[in-house]
Amino acid sequence: MTDGLAAFALLAWLAYLASRVLARRNLPELVGFLLVGAILGPSGVELISSEELLRLQPITEIALAVLMFVIGERASSRALKAARWSVSVGILQYVLSGVGVFFAAEAVGAERSVALLLAALAGAGAPLTISHVVASAKMSTPYTRGLVSTHAVSDAIATTTFAAVLPVATLLANSDADISDAVLDFIQLGVGGLILGILGGLFIAKLGPQIETSGELLLFVGIHLLLGWAITQAVEISLPLAALVAGATASSVSPAPFTQRLFRTIKSIEQPLYLLFFALAGAAIHLSDLPGVGLLGVVYIGVRIAGKIVGAAIGGPIAGLPFKQSLRLGVDLTPQAGVAVGLAVLASESLPEQGAEAATVILGAVVLFELFGPLLVVKNLGAHKRIEEDAAGGEQALASVDHVPEVILVASPTPMDIPEWIITSAGRWRARIVMLQPGFDDDDHVERVVRLTGEVSIEFDFERLDSESFTGGVVRAHAATNADLVVVFSARATGPSSRLSLTSAERIARQLPCPVLIFPIHAAQGEADRSPTARFWPFSG
Repeated sequence: MTDGLAAFALLAWLAYLASRVLARRNLPELVGFLLVGAILGPSGVELISSEELLRLQPITEIALAVLMFVIGERASSRALKAARWSVSVGILQYVLSGVGVFFAAEAVGAERSVALLLAALAGAGAPLTISHVVASAKMSTPYTRGLVSTHAVSDAIATTTFAAVLPVATLLANSDADISDAVLDFIQLGVGGLILGILGGLFIAKLGPQIETSGELLLFVGIHLLLGWAITQAVEISLPLAALVAGATASSVSPAPFTQRLFRTIKSIEQPLYLLFFALAGAAIHLSDLPGVGLLGVVYIGVRIAGKIVGAAIGGPIAGLPFKQSLRLGVDLTPQAGVAVGLAVLASESLPEQGAEAATVILGAVVLFELFGPLLVVKNLGAHKRIEEDAAGGEQALASVDHVPEVILVASPTPMDIPEWIITSAGRWRARIVMLQPGFDDDDHVERVVRLTGEVSIEFDFERLDSESFTGGVVRAHAATNADLVVVFSARATGPSSRLSLTSAERIARQLPCPVLIFPIHAAQGEADRSPTARFWPFSG
């Protein structure tokens, strides 16, 4: 076991380096996780053997459960109510993709059980990937939020359908299988997952608001997800479905402030879970089987893309989405990851022969969809932004000039005086200032700001930056204050620059959906440069 963990540590390190290189080239990090896992897995150089993968399987399943819980926020009643077309498009594209893949796979000679598994997974999307792409593009519009919700709806339907299809596929693959056992498997996997998810979500929504600290809240949710994993292992309930329903239930019934705090806290560990899950999922890819399923894979990819585009073109206008946007939406639905990978791995475990063949097709297609899909999404988001700007008569393009902020967040990692021009500008805009720095509200530099803001009659709040990281503190404060302008004073980078690293200010600017002004300061003096260089990140929300 020790050797297996050491091998996984090396795999994780290499996967991280590969993901950073790809991210610097605007390619999805998940591709790096998958590729490194595939190269170093049993079908590659065998750094990790099949036996070690089996021992590490609980890690994969728990990581998937946490990620599925996060996806549940996008499938909540609040999210779906904000973009009703996400439901109609999500259902229609799933049906068309699934039906098309089923008949096309049978037409090229696939077994019915394999065709059924591929059909169940064809409509699944990649909400976490799309959420990352949208955040990187600095876009927060009804369309982008609905796009993420559509992917979440697709994954929810895929998870539920897979629970019903897997017993049927098992029955088709094994003529000696008992029908009553297949029905019982569906009840356990599907209905059991729904019930466990609803109960778990209600429990978290009931007790969670009483927890004050983020660390305890993360521990609270993690323990209950771990308990849910243990229950699903004991009674063979679908863990991905239970986690997804739990997240959607908790998000739907909880007060909005707690919902934001809950998912913001869990998302703080998203990145390592991405690496854990996708690196191990990549290691499970059988590269040697790819040539044997080439035609089936090509058919799966082509029919799936067609089903997505046609489904969006029909379902979008039904719910009020313009036809041109609906066509773009079909292309934006092509990325596939997460749920499809996890369910494909489960299929290979349940049906060693047919499930492995379907899993190889799915995992091979995921690499392609994750490599090119996000690039197409980024291109379409740019076109979508230009359409909105033209429709608004160019007002969106002038948002950075004409938009008057209501809340300004001023942050620095060290105690320092806020430049007076910020306070003067806030006074003209009648904007509230929130200052995030180490120290206390009775420090001299804080009392100075209190006096100056009082002179211009604007509100002022001091938030103490304590033990958390500067980047995490700014992101948390932005979410809590809903600031529409962030001013960051950050020390200049020292030493040679690296393509694999980002400064705190750059990380903040990448994560926030509002304008971010960045001013360098001298770390030793804590004073702003006399001639600072400002970087303004365009606002597109």
